[in-house]
Amino acid sequence: MWIDYFLDDKLADLEYATKAHADSAVEPSQADRLHQLFFVPVDAASLAVFRIAFGLVMVWWCIDDLRLGRVRELLVLPKFHFAYYWFDVVQPWPQAGPYLHYIAMLLLAALIAVGFFYRVCMLLFALCFTIFFLWDRTNYQNHYFLLLLLSWVMVLLPLNRVAAIDALEHRSLCAPTVPLWAVWLVRFHIALPYVFGGLAKLNSDWLAGAAMRDFLSLKADMPVVGPWLAAPDAPAFFAWGGLLFDLGIVPLLLWKRTRIPAYVAVVIFHVMNHFLFTIHIFPWFMILATTVFCEPDWPRRLIRLPAVALPSSPTVTWTGRPLRQRAALCLTCIYVVFQLLFPLRHHLYGGDIGWHERGHYFAWRMMLRSKQSVVRYYITDPQLGETWHPNLRGVVSLDQLTKFGRDPEMILDLAHYLANEYRRETGREVEVRALVLSCYNGRKPQLLIDPTVDLAKEPRGFYARSWIMPQQEPRPATAWNRPIAEWEAAVAIPPLPVVTRRPNGERIRRPHAARWGKS
Repeated sequence: MWIDYFLDDKLADLEYATKAHADSAVEPSQADRLHQLFFVPVDAASLAVFRIAFGLVMVWWCIDDLRLGRVRELLVLPKFHFAYYWFDVVQPWPQAGPYLHYIAMLLLAALIAVGFFYRVCMLLFALCFTIFFLWDRTNYQNHYFLLLLLSWVMVLLPLNRVAAIDALEHRSLCAPTVPLWAVWLVRFHIALPYVFGGLAKLNSDWLAGAAMRDFLSLKADMPVVGPWLAAPDAPAFFAWGGLLFDLGIVPLLLWKRTRIPAYVAVVIFHVMNHFLFTIHIFPWFMILATTVFCEPDWPRRLIRLPAVALPSSPTVTWTGRPLRQRAALCLTCIYVVFQLLFPLRHHLYGGDIGWHERGHYFAWRMMLRSKQSVVRYYITDPQLGETWHPNLRGVVSLDQLTKFGRDPEMILDLAHYLANEYRRETGREVEVRALVLSCYNGRKPQLLIDPTVDLAKEPRGFYARSWIMPQQEPRPATAWNRPIAEWEAAVAIPPLPVVTRRPNGERIRRPHAARWGKS
């Protein structure tokens, strides 16, 4: 219903704007009228507010990461960084390089907010943020991916026509309008995490409140609301509430009659997320960015500025448009279709995506799984006939340790690194195995990967992962909560190599089981 109302209104606006051209010799087709709709000039004020909000939020993000020491913890301290496949060469700058990189992003974001040399600054910021994004896979966040996409899209959008220094210094840039397609392209990106976040929640674990039960249990000691969050029905309430919100909020924002209450719901939803979960800048950015669903002139009406006189738009058929415009439109359509299909690629892999993680990234899968893993690597030198556990704390940071054990791809990546480092130091090949137990959405722990497989010989990339064990544990009525030290005794584990020496080279006279380390 809402889309019918919207198209009827906009097509009516298009007819009004092109009334002066009604005597055209060729009557445009319905398809021509629809594509012409996206070139209707609209007020540029809402996109100017979006540009300012984007710049200020990114300034805040840079300052916060520098202030809290996240740059040091994530990029400076670790000896090894988990790379995205094909992007292994993108490594953090040495020494003070990451700090300078953040300072550069901070200055560029400030210039974007004020609209000074906007195109150049936006391009440089998109490049810097992409480099940051690729530095370490354990730092993946869905909102980082959203900001990355928006950064590159904003390079192409004319967001410096209003409330920008560029518009004051260069009159040729000053214009109160933008084409409607620019507004819709931003709306499309803001809608992605809502819509796909809702679709991803259509699974039995989420609907049963399994993941939310574990998240809320960590907040049971909060003042005032803690006892309510620990109530038996709270996980189901939050799970179903999140599902209905994500699936319904975009249509409600697009329909004028429900837009204001829908935006109020957006504010309440994200403020609540800020206090309940650690999501950093994402709630505040989405509160500001979701205003793009309002009418393009909403900032002028809010501060009671005179309305902009919108120029008429001549009726131009598809074939009548310049080749450059037609090519740009085709590429934009291909890009949009790709963004609609790529998050669904996990269906090609089969199985439980929350377990094997293939297709989990870049798919807007937020808060869908509670997964705790413990990892123990076994390195065997066949020539010496010795096996030992590497000291991971000397290789990766605590932040990386808490995340990489959930993802078989990152477990494989670190295994390759350990094998390559040993080969570099000794010239000998080693075998690398890993014993990984995972507790998934409150289930009893089970083997995540086959501990008998030599991971040093398994290729990285888009290959079949026969060494990932299928998820077999049923979802329990109550979550597994035994100490990590008891996990190994609760799982049937095949025979593993006997450890003969410690990581420092000291030989062990009587082999013993190594202590588990939480990952």
